[in-house]
Amino acid sequence: MTVNNMKKATILFSLLCVVGLCSCNGKAGKADYVTKAIYNISETQPSGITAKIKDGKVYVSVDADQFAKAPFASGMDYRLVETSYEVQNLDAPIVSIHIGDIGQDYNPVLCMLRGDGKVQIASLFDGISRLGFFQASYPLPNLNNIVTFKAKTFDDHVGIAAIDGDGMELEIPYNPAGLSEYAYATSVGTQLRLTFTPDWKIICQHFISGPDGGVQEIKEYVGEYTLAYINDEYNNQEIGYTIHTLSNVLSDDNAPKPHDSKGTFLLQHLDDTSMQVSITPQKGNLLPLPTGKPATFTRNEQ
Repeated sequence: MTVNNMKKATILFSLLCVVGLCSCNGKAGKADYVTKAIYNISETQPSGITAKIKDGKVYVSVDADQFAKAPFASGMDYRLVETSYEVQNLDAPIVSIHIGDIGQDYNPVLCMLRGDGKVQIASLFDGISRLGFFQASYPLPNLNNIVTFKAKTFDDHVGIAAIDGDGMELEIPYNPAGLSEYAYATSVGTQLRLTFTPDWKIICQHFISGPDGGVQEIKEYVGEYTLAYINDEYNNQEIGYTIHTLSNVLSDDNAPKPHDSKGTFLLQHLDDTSMQVSITPQKGNLLPLPTGKPATFTRNEQ
């Protein structure tokens, strides 16, 4: 990314309606709590994306007419039928929000500060592409006692800093290559689908076939993941996961229920296009595959 692009990206958002000077949990440091944030393309061109807090919950609105004129709208499905969408997966009241770009000129990420000083984020383009399903990450690790956010340039990319009560500026982590879905068919009537989102959510679906060959059951596991590069190589990663919920999608009682499981697997990109990856289970039982034996997953087109 060029310096000019980085400079441009840092001004692509506006934060409005600054409300109340207060402190978080009585910790050191004070910050203005922001209850409404607007993502603008420039000082004169809005994007149509707005977020606001109401009663501790966060809602995202997208003005379709304004969004259609944005340079990033081409090829994106934004047929949103509601005027406002509640952000899901928030289990604590939100007191302040911030929208900014991470990694690219146009990549709005919604940062949400909880009353307990922890942070949850949501990729807004991901939510828009899912026709209004905005789902927050789980609380990000190593971000505690946060009081506010600000745009910041880190080395060769733009990002967002979370500022804690001691004034420390910590980069909001984000996986720009994360919006990927991979599928694998076993020989025993089960298809697996693994989805990684850029805001650190992992979704694993087990499609289980019945005697007639049709899908009889879909088990959906949802949680969070971390990644570490093996030998500093992007193509070789160790993925750690923690699953929080399980739902039987085709059941009448399909509401997600608590499910606590952890594990790791190795992920290796088999070509430059990332259309195929090798996944090798190490620990845990999320993937009904032999431990230590690689299986080839094929990327689904988004």
